Amino acid sequence: MRNAPARPRPRAHGATPHRRSVLPGGLRVVTQAMPASRSASVALFVPVGSRHEDDAHAGLSHLLEHLVFKGTRGYPEPGSLTSLVEGVGGNVNASTDRELTVFSAKVPAEHAHVALEAISELALRPLLRRADLSAEKPIIADEIRMYIDSPADHVFTLFDEMLFGRHPLGREIAGTLGSVRRATHAAVVEHWTSAYRPGRMVLAAAGAIDHDHVAGLASGWMADGPRVTDLPVRHPPLPLSAPEPAPAGTIRLARRDLGQGNLCLGMPGVSRDHPDRWALDLLGAILGDGMGSRLFLDLRERRSLVYDVSTFSALYADAGTFGVHAGFDPPDAPAVVAAVCDQLDRISNDLVLGAELDRARAYTRGRLELRMEDSGAVAGWIGAGEALLPRVLTVDEVIERLDAISTADVLRVAQQYTTPDAARLAVLGPIRSRASLARAMRR
Repeated sequence: MRNAPARPRPRAHGATPHRRSVLPGGLRVVTQAMPASRSASVALFVPVGSRHEDDAHAGLSHLLEHLVFKGTRGYPEPGSLTSLVEGVGGNVNASTDRELTVFSAKVPAEHAHVALEAISELALRPLLRRADLSAEKPIIADEIRMYIDSPADHVFTLFDEMLFGRHPLGREIAGTLGSVRRATHAAVVEHWTSAYRPGRMVLAAAGAIDHDHVAGLASGWMADGPRVTDLPVRHPPLPLSAPEPAPAGTIRLARRDLGQGNLCLGMPGVSRDHPDRWALDLLGAILGDGMGSRLFLDLRERRSLVYDVSTFSALYADAGTFGVHAGFDPPDAPAVVAAVCDQLDRISNDLVLGAELDRARAYTRGRLELRMEDSGAVAGWIGAGEALLPRVLTVDEVIERLDAISTADVLRVAQQYTTPDAARLAVLGPIRSRASLARAMRR
């Protein structure tokens, strides 16, 4: 007996699966109940990151994110707060990006209060002691060296530096070894004082949680860190300024004696709320997302030019990037560049087949829906949407946008954003000839 085809699930137009409140102190709370979940995930979003730093204070957001784990008012000993969360079977972490710093915790559902206590302590009650700053600087220096020593990671930094130049978007999130070494205690405290206030933050929670309970626990939160009443704020986080990308055709070649070459060939993309982002997402899936994509099938399966190839993108408030990353045998660098440009040329000149677009749409939709089974991913989704977008988009709304993209839309977006003539190139490895790379880009 053959299985009946699956019926499309109904869409609840106008309904949102999440709830939202604004507490008296200005803290925005968004939650999404997942009744079948056995976990509770919470995340506190602080709208400041490396983009808000000037050159003299590069890496300050990342440094602060590290430093809060050294001790808080309620848990002054290093490790005591993480032990609390791990002691109930959970985990706690933090991350810094270009435009956000996020503190997150995931615990068994009955211990949701522990997760909320942990992230509020980290963000709002850090001690930020001078001795802890001195102790953490070598750790962050080791982290920076780790990224530099990983070619597949470092090539993305080289690409951003090449594309955005001295703009903060072109800087490594963690700063430089020099900027970390020069960071002062006063600068760290001032950064926390300027940015870490409940009225600027978003609290997101998902899983087996209750919105009113979460909001009630957070209702008394206030910033209660270092006493800084006598310390004037001399450098609040920078306001956003739009970047000016490097000219098309720019090449950055970083020669290093490695066994493998890595490249990023890309161009400016779109901002996170730009209407073309959905078509560009599907274009990226067609080109280089998964083992059925054009780049994987051509460069790896047919021509054996690369071990790894994929598309990438980044979305910011007023800018973005789109491109292709590949790892390859260094003598093949010109051939890899030419092959990538050929695929960009092809998708910019010929309509994709309807079946190929359908595959990319199903692949993109499926990955999103599977991801949303995890409470941590859901908390991240609604929290980032509340912090960065005009409003939180539901998964169904995103699927509707993906479903509305036609083959003509993909062609239009490819011609506007991803032609080979618009490309810039960053290459890391033992490649000697810049001229051969330039010829490959021109084909």
